[in-house]
Amino acid sequence: MFEHLGWIVEAKIKEGRLDDFRNIVDEIVAETEKEGGTLTYKYFVSDDGDVLVLEQFKDVESAHIHITNWDNFAERWLDAAPGTRMVHLGNLPDELRERHAALSPKLLKPFGGFTR
Repeated sequence: MFEHLGWIVEAKIKEGRLDDFRNIVDEIVAETEKEGGTLTYKYFVSDDGDVLVLEQFKDVESAHIHITNWDNFAERWLDAAPGTRMVHLGNLPDELRERHAALSPKLLKPFGGFTR
C-alpha cells in the first residue's frame, strides 16, 4: 500500500534558543539534502516554539543513513529543542525502530490513502 517509510518528530524550542535551533536546522538540512534516499525533510515551527519535523525515506537503508548523519547533530539539536514526541509511520523493521528507542516512538502502520 505505502512504498515509503518515515516519522514525525515533535520538540519544543527552549526559551531564548530559537537562533541556535535555526542554525542547527540550517546545517542539518544542508547535509540531509545530500542524502539521495531522503524524500521529505520538512520543519514546521509555531510562534511559541513548538516544532514538528516530517521525514520520509525511500527505503530502510535510506532511513539508516539519515539517522547516522543526524547523530552528528543530535546533541546540539536536543539541547536547543528537546524532543517531546515521535511517531513512526509505515512498516519499520525492529532494527530501525530500535535506533529511536530512547524517544519511545508510537508506531502507526499503513491504513489507507495515497501519495501522488
